[in-house]
Amino acid sequence: MSYWRIHSLRLLKHELKRGELTIILLAIVLAVSAVFALSGFSSRVKQALTAESSIFIAADRVLDTGSVIDPAVLAKATSLELIQAQQIQMSSMVFTDEKMALAALSAVSANYPLRGELLVSPSLDATQAVASNSPKSGEAWLEAKGLRQLDIKLGDSIEVGVKRFKVTGIITQIPDASFSVFSSGLVVFINAQDIQKTELIQPGSRLSYKYLFAGEADNITAFEQWFKPQLTDNQRWYDIKSQNSPLARALTKADKYLSLTSMLGIVLASVAVAVASRRYSQRHQSVVAVFKAMGASKGYVTKLYCLHWSLLSVLSISLGLVVGYLILNMGLYAMRDYLDTSTTGNMAYPFLVAIVTGIICAVAFAITPLRELVNTSPMTLLRGSDNGANTSLFTRLMNPVPSLLAIFTLLYLFSQDAVLSAALLIGGMLVAFVLLVIGRLFMSAGRSAGSKAGKSWHLALANLKRRANENAVQLISFTIAIQLLLIIVVMKNGLIDDWQKQLPDNSANRFLVNISASQVEPVDNFVAALGIESSGLFPVVRGRLTKINDDQVTKRVSKEETKSADNGRRGVGRELNLTWRDALPYENSLVAGSWWQPEDTRALVSIESTLADKLDVAVGDNLTFQLGSEEVVVLVSSIRNVNWQTLQPNFYMIFNQHVLADFPATYISSLYVPDDAKDALQDFLTQYPTITLIDVDAIITQLRSVIGQVSIAIEFILVLVVLAGSLVLVAQVQASMEERERELAILRTLGASGRLLRNSVLFEFVALGALAGLMASIAMELGVYILQSRIFEMPGTFHFEYWLLGIGAGAIFVGLIGLLSCWRLLNMSSVTLIRRTM
Repeated sequence: MSYWRIHSLRLLKHELKRGELTIILLAIVLAVSAVFALSGFSSRVKQALTAESSIFIAADRVLDTGSVIDPAVLAKATSLELIQAQQIQMSSMVFTDEKMALAALSAVSANYPLRGELLVSPSLDATQAVASNSPKSGEAWLEAKGLRQLDIKLGDSIEVGVKRFKVTGIITQIPDASFSVFSSGLVVFINAQDIQKTELIQPGSRLSYKYLFAGEADNITAFEQWFKPQLTDNQRWYDIKSQNSPLARALTKADKYLSLTSMLGIVLASVAVAVASRRYSQRHQSVVAVFKAMGASKGYVTKLYCLHWSLLSVLSISLGLVVGYLILNMGLYAMRDYLDTSTTGNMAYPFLVAIVTGIICAVAFAITPLRELVNTSPMTLLRGSDNGANTSLFTRLMNPVPSLLAIFTLLYLFSQDAVLSAALLIGGMLVAFVLLVIGRLFMSAGRSAGSKAGKSWHLALANLKRRANENAVQLISFTIAIQLLLIIVVMKNGLIDDWQKQLPDNSANRFLVNISASQVEPVDNFVAALGIESSGLFPVVRGRLTKINDDQVTKRVSKEETKSADNGRRGVGRELNLTWRDALPYENSLVAGSWWQPEDTRALVSIESTLADKLDVAVGDNLTFQLGSEEVVVLVSSIRNVNWQTLQPNFYMIFNQHVLADFPATYISSLYVPDDAKDALQDFLTQYPTITLIDVDAIITQLRSVIGQVSIAIEFILVLVVLAGSLVLVAQVQASMEERERELAILRTLGASGRLLRNSVLFEFVALGALAGLMASIAMELGVYILQSRIFEMPGTFHFEYWLLGIGAGAIFVGLIGLLSCWRLLNMSSVTLIRRTM
């Protein structure tokens, strides 16, 4: 073996034994373990949350189409071991011997549902309901309200199309039931094999074919990548997060948050590696100077330290993988009571990403320090400084490039978005520059303030000023670390508060629909008598938008689509539920125009902001609606933001009463009915069989369960990121230890007391930490505002209460870490300190 290899191994063994490589080892270990644990944990949690939430669509993925699909698609799904089910939905009249009703007919195959449970009871007692799949051929299942509506009992027959079905079950829970309060009609389930026997499917029939798929996440992804390019205009492929529901929005925000924390955790770990690498280079410059003074060539030193660094990196990456695997499993174990994470995840991805991250950190952040190290001249020992003074301006400007490219690569690796990664990197560089300038100004001002303070503060602030360059770098690192931690804490609390506001303890759990005008007063009196919380009664009139100003609108384009389907201006493409209100509804806010006065006799309308943008409608435009056989022209008086996550009736169009007062309307209302009032509500509704009751208790319970699980997962991710931020602070404090040894030796020699030195060190780090906390709080506000408004679609807010947390935590944590790091030095004798600095 070559001597340089033996020399490198001895050097590594010696320094590991002395603990000289502890910080750099921990930095790379943390970077690798954090990436492994964060990517693995967030990936597993996302899968578990999505799988658990998929009960709301009865599958992992759903294809909604207007026609039968190619059998080759189903064959491909079978080859990928995906289980499948089919559902055919259409509106149809259902008849008994004496009554008839319009029903939402659902013909389901034997495997339905693939996720969640379809609960069916053999009697009117809902407690006897059991999980079921599809009715037997010739049988039908209805909801309990359907029996009342058709005036039949279990065992009676209904007629659907040309075929009669025996009613054998009462549906108590439908996993993929519509959450819309306007979808309240009679629901009938039959076997998919019977749909042809009804002869309802005819040319031109309006029906929907739903193909449901479920399976392992990798197989679902593979099938999705294969099939999505084949989608046609009349087909929709979706998962739970594609739905426009409170749960979908919660999951989407949780997904974004988990990705955000993973990215910020990686940035923090990378900063720790960069700081430790710099310190590694500085500590070894005197060693390299000795080697060269004794005749070692630059090539010899280069090979020695490249092997030394490579071995250290391999050891660190290996330890990081082990530690990351342990942390990941600890996290999954801690989550076992809250979320089913037992599904075998793809461990290859976090394993590969962690190794790549470790290599990038070990190589990119070490290039510049190692280059400076091997270029160290023997004169360094005599000058007592590094080589920076003789480095050209171009070289100094190019030194940060490898580190910046490394951070960009890591950001892109996790975000898969080059623009976002570049924006984060450039934004971070601008923030760092601004922080550098502000930090220098604060430290200069601190010198003047320190001259009026006690001896300890005077010495501490003088040290800050004298080491302005080094302290400015430390200040930036501290500030960025604290800022990222504050962002994560604030966003976590903001998301959880946002979810809790969606579903407070008194969230509406019942909806009353199809209330006639004559029933309004009895319903109002009943609600008032029991003290039930209610949204009030909303009148509902059906109407179609036909013109915007003088432009005829298209008929087939929905508000979700972006391309016109007919000639003419884009329209809504369906009938809308219209209402009137004298006052602005709860959780609605005006963004343009003004709300009308109750006595205003003009024909006015307020339009929801998203729909206004899609239709290109502004305040002052005229809208024409077809209401039955009449046309009504109204003036847009205002545009509203609507919080669709509230469990109350919400509308795209709200009119003043003058417009719709003479049109026949039904009414709807949302109620919070406590357990002790449920029986009274049922008794009341038996007097009014035409009123439809929608019970959403089960849906709310499931929503709360999922949101609770998301919140706990976020808490665990936060712990991992805090660990990464803590190591950044420790690494930066350790980076200045050599210079502090020399200072303490001089001050001890000049007669400074131990108390003075301890207080000055503590106050110096407290001042540095408090300043970093202040600057981090200011930067946090900007970062949180951008995230809230641009990424998470939340209203921007200020968080002054977290400024005290940032300043206090920065002062306490940095002060304690600095004092503990210097404690051994502070307790050394003057002779020992002088010997260490020789």
